[in-house]
Amino acid sequence: MINTISVEFEPADVQQLLQHAEAATEHLPCMGDQFVAKYYAGGKVITKNDWPDVSQLELSRIPPALFLVNDSFLMSNGIATEQAIACVYKNGHIPSEQQNESDAFALGSEELPTVTRILTKDFAGIETAQKVRITFLHDQRKGPVVTLELVDPANETPDVRVVSRHQ
Repeated sequence: MINTISVEFEPADVQQLLQHAEAATEHLPCMGDQFVAKYYAGGKVITKNDWPDVSQLELSRIPPALFLVNDSFLMSNGIATEQAIACVYKNGHIPSEQQNESDAFALGSEELPTVTRILTKDFAGIETAQKVRITFLHDQRKGPVVTLELVDPANETPDVRVVSRHQ
């Protein structure tokens, strides 16, 4: 059985997030970054109690990206002390202050949210897009695949990019 979920965002909103992520000098890591040697000083994973010590990650080495959180909102992974977390919600949803607080809680809770990282370079060509569509395809045999589509009605063949594949 194959399950599919698609969410859409306004390109102008996504472009603001991309600018935020690219302007930052440090970036939030995703779960897999703790195992990437090039994100640590000396190019070697630093461990503590036989597990990667995420406090030793050099945040300036993490690439700029957007995180899709719980198929609900996109956020910049840029760390900017003068700004709150920059995010936009799917399908044009405007968040309430209460929703912002609950999303911040979800990011800091013990129950980890589902986060998909999409590198900023994967959004190349967003300037001409009418919509940004992200689709999750879960095949029980092959596992999840996340695709990014920059929807441009003038282009008969959409530009679909696989941005995450877990097997």
